[in-house]
Amino acid sequence: MDKEIWKEIIGIIPDTELIVIIKNLNIKIKGFRELNAKNISTSKKIVTVQLINNFEKIIKYYNKLNIKPLNSDKQISSEDIRGVGKERLITLYEDGLNLHFIFGALLSSEKTEHHNIAKDFKVLILNKYKKNNLADIEMSNANEPSGNAQNFKVNVKKIEKKLDEYKKKNQAITKELNTLSKKYKEDIRVLTESNNVLKKELKIEKEKSKKSEKKILEINSELLLYNKQLKEAQELLSNTNEVASSIEEAQNLFSEILILGDPQNEITDNLKKKGLNVVNTRDILQISNTDFIKSFREIWILSFLVPAQYKRSIKIEKNQSINDFKDFKVLREELERRMNK
Repeated sequence: MDKEIWKEIIGIIPDTELIVIIKNLNIKIKGFRELNAKNISTSKKIVTVQLINNFEKIIKYYNKLNIKPLNSDKQISSEDIRGVGKERLITLYEDGLNLHFIFGALLSSEKTEHHNIAKDFKVLILNKYKKNNLADIEMSNANEPSGNAQNFKVNVKKIEKKLDEYKKKNQAITKELNTLSKKYKEDIRVLTESNNVLKKELKIEKEKSKKSEKKILEINSELLLYNKQLKEAQELLSNTNEVASSIEEAQNLFSEILILGDPQNEITDNLKKKGLNVVNTRDILQISNTDFIKSFREIWILSFLVPAQYKRSIKIEKNQSINDFKDFKVLREELERRMNK
């Protein structure tokens, strides 16, 4: 066993994962009744020594890996990691698989060839990222946006661009509708006045008796034509108002949705400007049984941010629908689906 490389691997395990590993392996750390997020950083050296002393448990842990990288939907086992080349290992890392899983799977193998691949992979990844050790790589990547975050930004920009385009088209259509509406109203006014004039003329002609039956027939024909044009203009104005109403509804794409739990993410922050309503977790109890929450058609609850007792306090009306989101990925996909309708 190469203790130095194992110490380096343990040193790059994120604190939260390290706590889980120690609990799962039932390893006792001297001087600590229980490890948690507050004391793990101060006990790293002791933890490393204890893990090295329980080497067989560590080997067993990495031999039975079955995990899913952050940016992948596929589960990966220790055997999967051992069965790919060094370049593919780089791809797995960039897809979100932590370095300690890759090195742990290789070095826990009984085969020397896998240990050699681990050594070659270390040289390759240090050269690629121009770093002196694995900890520097993890630290530099922790300070850079992940591929997933970059994808979020790209999606946000696309959504913003689409919203701006939609807004410009909306403004142009609204302007055109206003112009048409004014025109049709004026046409209706003129047609109505003409109709009244014709009625008066017809009355006069009738009072003059039947001196000109042909004239009466002509006026009746014109009256029918004006009535038809008046009806068509009124129907067109009604359709125009319906189109304007549809456009206003489209503009308020997110205005009838209330999200309980604020993920504080760029995509939701930008959509707030477009009408999306988001309530912070700490404010849920204040609005849980108010007219404010009753005014929305859809209630979206972010279960990964909202405690169960808060959820139970929320009163939903019969005409409201409720959606429960277990993680941010599902929320993001639903927002994008609504935008792409």
